[in-house]
Amino acid sequence: LVLERTEAKLEIKRPQEPKEPFPYRAEEVVFKNVDAGIKLAGTLTLPSSEGLFPAVLLLSGSGPQDRDETVFGHHPFLVLADYLTRKGIAVLRVDDRGVGGSTGNFDKATAVDYASDAMDGVTYLKSRKEINRELIGLVGHSEGGIIASMVAVQASDIAFIVLIASPGMAIKKMESTEKVRTLKAKGASEDLIARNLTL
Repeated sequence: LVLERTEAKLEIKRPQEPKEPFPYRAEEVVFKNVDAGIKLAGTLTLPSSEGLFPAVLLLSGSGPQDRDETVFGHHPFLVLADYLTRKGIAVLRVDDRGVGGSTGNFDKATAVDYASDAMDGVTYLKSRKEINRELIGLVGHSEGGIIASMVAVQASDIAFIVLIASPGMAIKKMESTEKVRTLKAKGASEDLIARNLTL
């Protein structure tokens, strides 16, 4: 095998990613989390037709995420927003606090803070004349699913939640289950596993 350096750049094809012009409206928006003293920036996509639209707020997974939940050059929330908006659903996707156009400190934020940000995102959606206030839901990916569940418990007017790759059990139980599985996979004895669970 002989490798040679070349000046050609590898072009990654991502046919699923939407390209302009879009058959819907996309607006850059900013709203406040007054309690936290921060501004949250995002993109609201609206179907091009007239009327009241159902809406979703996309909630990202763990780690500092931009509004498209960009990972390795892929933009899953952009793809999801495009699909849903083409189906007649308004979509709000937001930069996490301290990321992109949003202010605040990501490193000091807790799940309660993210839930507060999400509540303010829902409030923003309710303020829009194009949105059906009775059909606002949350779509949470990974940790975003935990946040969606927290918000839905606090706000009885959330019409629905969709959880994508989110834990289906309490975090402590999930962590202990993962610990047991990892130790078993490494060949640990039952005694060692039991001692680790007490730590």
